[in-house]
Amino acid sequence: MGLLLKLALLGVALYAAYKTFSRWKGLYDRFVGPPPAPPKPAPPPRAPEPAPTTQAAQARPKVIEETVQCAGCGAYVSTAAEKCGHCGRPLP
Repeated sequence: MGLLLKLALLGVALYAAYKTFSRWKGLYDRFVGPPPAPPKPAPPPRAPEPAPTTQAAQARPKVIEETVQCAGCGAYVSTAAEKCGHCGRPLP
């Protein structure tokens, strides 16, 4: 027999074995039932809630100061300041 014929017969034999196995597996699953699904892992625990802040901290408004630009260096300085913190120039 030639090599090509042997390979063809091997292929036919493997195909027949696969089809036979799949048919028997289908019959087994039909009568016994499919295998049970693996259990799902438990969800991770929830992150703890942040601690509540005090009422005074929540009720306190944010302070926003008015600023002016320094004529010497161009930095913005609070109007309550006496002089610029960068260049030291007094504010008008």
